[in-house]
Amino acid sequence: MAAFVYIDGFAVYHMCFRHNADRNHLKWLDFCALAGALLPDEEIALIRYYTARVGDSPEDPQRASRQDAYLRALATLPGLEICQGNFVKSKREVRLVAAPPGVDPRQTAWVRQEKRSDVTLATHLLTDAFDGEMSVALLLTNDSDFVEPVRIVRERFGVRLIVVSPDDRVSKRLAKAASFARPLDYGLLDKCQLPDVVVDSDGRQIFRPPAWTRSLET
Repeated sequence: MAAFVYIDGFAVYHMCFRHNADRNHLKWLDFCALAGALLPDEEIALIRYYTARVGDSPEDPQRASRQDAYLRALATLPGLEICQGNFVKSKREVRLVAAPPGVDPRQTAWVRQEKRSDVTLATHLLTDAFDGEMSVALLLTNDSDFVEPVRIVRERFGVRLIVVSPDDRVSKRLAKAASFARPLDYGLLDKCQLPDVVVDSDGRQIFRPPAWTRSLET
């Protein structure tokens, strides 16, 4: 049997890149190469990448086009499956952390939430274990919401379940539920990059977004 890899795309983005502008040039990440580096002694049968389409914003009008280029580049990798959720926008009553003088701290705001990705990942993890086709599972996340499916897959189905946290720490609950857990070696991000120009099956070129070029390092 082989290894299956499950990548929590938004966990990777938020923990590796969102507040680390000096790593922008590392966002063109090759998850097949990264999975191989994390599991060098395993035969990897399938890599699943979970994400959702983002939209542009006034602060970043090229955000959607960069993600589109990246997803098209990832889609060229053999053995990698992209599983997409979606964003939902709803009105919520929120409380301001530091309301200005004279301003009611209770305000109504638009809140965007990503839906389906976590549930889909957990479902795939459980059904893949039930099908009995994997002996090793690698989960790239630090989301403790996955504790119960991780525990079930390890204890009930006998799968060796490895958690690699894209944060600089590992959730204690996840670490306890997994067979093995550790933080991601950020040095692998630089070693596991896609080519600057990726060619798809139709011969179309997909270019690394200018904001992610190595020469800019921003």
